[in-house]
Amino acid sequence: MVAAAGYGKTVAVRGWLGDRPVRWCDGPDVAALATTGPEWLTSIGDRSATDLPADEPGWLILDDVPRLSRRRLQSLLDTLEQLPPHLRVVLVTRHPPTLPQRQSGLLAEHGPTDLRLSLDQVTSVLAADHSPTDPALAARIHAATGGWPALVTLAARTAAAAGPNRHDPTEPGTLLESYLVREVFAELPPEVHRLLRDAAHLDPIHPDLAGVLGHRHGGRQVDHLARAGILVPVTAGGHTYRMVPVVAGVARRRLPLGAAATQHLHARAAAWYAEHGHLVPALRSYGRSGVAEAAAPVLDGHGAELIASGGAEAVVDAYQALPEHARSDALRLLYGEALQMRGDFDAALAVYAALDARREALPAGLAWQYGLVHYLRGEPQTALEVFQRGQLDPHPSTDNVRLLAWTASAQWTTGNAEACRDNAERALAAATAVGGDAALAAAHTALALDAKLRGDRPAADEHHEKALRAAESARDTIQVTRIRANRASALVGEGQYLEALAEVRPAVELAHRNGHAAMLALALCNEGAAYFRLGQLAEAIECYERAVPLLQRMGSRKVAYPLVGIGDVHALRGRATLARAAYEEALRASEPVDDHQIQVPALAGLARVLASEDGAAAFTLAQRAVELERGPDSATARLALGWVALEIGDHERAATVALMASTAARLHRDRAALAEALELRGAAAVDVDDTRQAWREAAATLRDIRSAVAADRLAVLLSRLPGADPQERVDALLATERLTAAGVPPPTLRRHGPCRVAQVTVRTLGRFEVYVDGAQVLATAWQSRKARDLLRILASRRGRAVPREQLGEMLWPAQDPERVGHRLSVALSTLRGVLDPERRTSTDHFVIAAHPSLALDVDHVELDVEEFLTEAAHGFRLAEHGETDDARATLLLAEQRYRGDFLEDEPYDDWSRPTREEARRVYLRVVRKLAALAPGVDETVRHLGRALELEPYDEGVHGEFVRTLTAAGRHGEAAQAYRRYVEAMSSIGVPARSRGELWGTVDTTNTPQG
Repeated sequence: MVAAAGYGKTVAVRGWLGDRPVRWCDGPDVAALATTGPEWLTSIGDRSATDLPADEPGWLILDDVPRLSRRRLQSLLDTLEQLPPHLRVVLVTRHPPTLPQRQSGLLAEHGPTDLRLSLDQVTSVLAADHSPTDPALAARIHAATGGWPALVTLAARTAAAAGPNRHDPTEPGTLLESYLVREVFAELPPEVHRLLRDAAHLDPIHPDLAGVLGHRHGGRQVDHLARAGILVPVTAGGHTYRMVPVVAGVARRRLPLGAAATQHLHARAAAWYAEHGHLVPALRSYGRSGVAEAAAPVLDGHGAELIASGGAEAVVDAYQALPEHARSDALRLLYGEALQMRGDFDAALAVYAALDARREALPAGLAWQYGLVHYLRGEPQTALEVFQRGQLDPHPSTDNVRLLAWTASAQWTTGNAEACRDNAERALAAATAVGGDAALAAAHTALALDAKLRGDRPAADEHHEKALRAAESARDTIQVTRIRANRASALVGEGQYLEALAEVRPAVELAHRNGHAAMLALALCNEGAAYFRLGQLAEAIECYERAVPLLQRMGSRKVAYPLVGIGDVHALRGRATLARAAYEEALRASEPVDDHQIQVPALAGLARVLASEDGAAAFTLAQRAVELERGPDSATARLALGWVALEIGDHERAATVALMASTAARLHRDRAALAEALELRGAAAVDVDDTRQAWREAAATLRDIRSAVAADRLAVLLSRLPGADPQERVDALLATERLTAAGVPPPTLRRHGPCRVAQVTVRTLGRFEVYVDGAQVLATAWQSRKARDLLRILASRRGRAVPREQLGEMLWPAQDPERVGHRLSVALSTLRGVLDPERRTSTDHFVIAAHPSLALDVDHVELDVEEFLTEAAHGFRLAEHGETDDARATLLLAEQRYRGDFLEDEPYDDWSRPTREEARRVYLRVVRKLAALAPGVDETVRHLGRALELEPYDEGVHGEFVRTLTAAGRHGEAAQAYRRYVEAMSSIGVPARSRGELWGTVDTTNTPQG
């Protein structure tokens, strides 16, 4: 086990060996290895073999083995081979053995790779010692320390002590600097010290480079630093390394090089880097070598490669360091592209304007780069003006392909389908003539946009796939980022949200790593859209809010894209004012440049949030969206028009527009829009059954595509339709919980539509209360107590018919049947008037009056006892099928609904007793099942305590109570619970069981005596 101090070698070995038989040697015993002969080790080995079991391998650990000479190390290894065969030996050392592994006889070597902490582990370290944890701080510490355990801990302590004014943990006087100097640098051999001093200035370092720098045994010294964990491989299994950043910082300060020596070091390193294809390091070292002009050949010969691989920042720095005479037009063009890459659009435009020099025609290379800045700023018309000034090169070139491809992209943005297709096809022809992967990637990307605009999704998928393969083959990270982001957008449109996230996350990471601000913003918007559709609204808003400042700093009108996303989140959460502000700001950004791609959703979103307060203005906005829509946006625009039409009472137009939106959604494989079109069609329907059928189909589609929030909203709406079945009502309760947790208000039925009936709720669990359209019916509204009693009796029968004669006897016992019949008719009429004061439904809608009997229609009345029993039965079924999470959620809803015994404010009526007893029995089962499903002891105890309040003499519940507390080690509470059980049994004259018998064990030692 080899690693520098602080890597946790000893802790790791202890953890790996666990309970195996071990003899541990450290301190003076192991230090003696540097001065004594092999006899000492032989003696320890013999004693270990005797002390440890003979029937299984034993382990001898030599911890903190000192640095040994080559001769002593070989002698040690020879001695180890003579030890008893069942004895395994582990050497734990800070000093990598100087013999090759095959010669040393070691079976295996573990080291820093096995010991470094992951980002999650670093976050856990901070959470344990320095809460609350800042994810950004954890990421910085992980990157700076490379996961070196001791350095992570010391950097965290420094950050915690500094508080908000965090300092560099490696600055002079910090614990981390002192630790590295004392425990790490001091342990290195002198020749390795010299390499450490040089390597601290270079990134990366390679054994061959070490030799060029004058280190005679550079390969061996690099190996030493790598095995100690001071150098980290750039790629797994490779021989190129970079120094742990905090170690490099301390080394530069504590092992300083003079200015001349530093320049000389970088001059030699730059030449090696350039020769071996390490272009960005070459530029950096040339810039620090004092001869910055030497970077010009690298820029001139490898500029495109540098930009494509994410080296824009290095290109900018190298160009700015060049003397004026070394700045050719080709390098100026490269400089402009690098500025565009990092989002410095104004500076890039200034460079291109100087190269333009008011020429009529522009070379293809200048035209596409110049126009691209305008395109990325969200100015497609200006971009087209520049592109159209471009003159194709006389011979096939990648610049020709890119000019044609970006022209097609700008025409796609403005919705010019014919021109988009023409230029995309010309780009493919030009790319075929060139034959390069970068050219093919650009052409197929343009063709994918054309296919998307036409609604040909299979063709778009095919071109995206070809574009990605070509871009990856060309190692063009810019195009890879763009293609992945575009593919993610297409997947979001098709309802494949998880697949979209899998596609776009690498694009976000790649754009962030390469410093391509515009592509990062694009990828973040598409990532946010996927999260939004999945119902992960916090993640969505985080993506959008990251994109906004990026685009604002660039002065890009494409800021409208994340603003629309933010508006969508606010609208879904019912924050109409914030949503309106976001949509209006998006329109202010996009309207001056005719970016129809984002204008349409911005207009649609604004129309929908304005519909309830200004129907005429909303209708005008929605019509504009329809006029501007391009293929992919057709459903979005028409859905907005349909919802506005519904809001202003134009059901016929809403239904017609819903069908048109369905057609557009099917053409573009937009399943979310298809589901919303079904929702709109259902809302516009006249017949409730038509509404139910459309909404059920829409909900099923949304569940299929994992659009959780949208599916939950429909579940709630379905439950509020007259005649909703019990399962739909249970599903709606669970959906409401999830919506509330997501910050989304549960929807209500619209004022206009098939559901213009009173919503009646009858509460019988606890106090008897009636609500119509959410308002409680006051006592004065009843006019007759008998009408109220009639509803109570019908509620107790839970939808079953009650003969009129029986009702008359219950309400007016022992009175003249003829008079009773008339009084019953009056009470029924009064009851119906209370439940439907505006007479919006048929007379039998709430109370069914067949000639011989009456019944409450529980399909049209929300009766809490019926809901409770239905929820409980559903929860029990879920538990039986092993769906414990859903079972627990459903039973918790049932428990919350049980506010008290059935009609507890009037408990003496005989007709209410059967329902009261049934509900009480079921409630007892509910709390006992919840106790069994509870995730923690406290919740179990709470439910069992509630059960005992209802049934204080239930031995089974007492037994569960005592058993639960005892198993949790809460013995005092268990003893109290057992005493309460004994008292309860004594009060009814039943002999109490012993404690062991009560909770089903044979252990009676703790049973109270006397």
